[in-house]
Amino acid sequence: MKTTRNILLTLVLLLNSMLSFGQEQEAEKLAERLLEADSTWGKELFQFPISFAQEINFQGAEVALFPKGWSNEQSPEFWSYAFVWEVDTDKQVTKTVLESSLQLYFDGLLSIDIWKKSDATIQNTKALLGEKEANKSTSRFTGHLDIFESRYTKKPMTLQVTVEQHYCEQTNKTIILFKFSPKEFEHNAWMKLDEIELREGLCK
Repeated sequence: MKTTRNILLTLVLLLNSMLSFGQEQEAEKLAERLLEADSTWGKELFQFPISFAQEINFQGAEVALFPKGWSNEQSPEFWSYAFVWEVDTDKQVTKTVLESSLQLYFDGLLSIDIWKKSDATIQNTKALLGEKEANKSTSRFTGHLDIFESRYTKKPMTLQVTVEQHYCEQTNKTIILFKFSPKEFEHNAWMKLDEIELREGLCK
């Protein structure tokens, strides 16, 4: 019996390792196809509907990119990161939908750490975006998110955010690049984030 349990445990661990490796490869492929970003960024792949924010009504995929200092409160890059969505649409995503999607996303993401605390209350995210540029296929926004940072500081936090989206009429897909940081836009953390760019010719 003990030998059988050991074999089963080994098989489970091997399967989990294979799945994790497969996800890493898929994240790398999607990031390479959509983005200009160097290899120092950590990458994580999500499929829509995203498990922690299933109310977001998209079909597609996300790759999140993290700098090394993302989870270190003492790092200038603490909570500075980016993610890109490639989703099926028949037109550009509106500002209202972007704001509501970000609220659902961060409410779900940050509630993961407090689900098990019976006395915890979830403070809803507030998202506010202002349009900087818009045409038939491209739009850009800047704004901020007010979140409750439940992982490390356990305090309210404001994230500055930029959004760039491109609608591809040929494929009925929209690519949306989000960048976040609690630092003001003039801070060096944004110089690091600005290294991430959408590739030219995305719609070809």
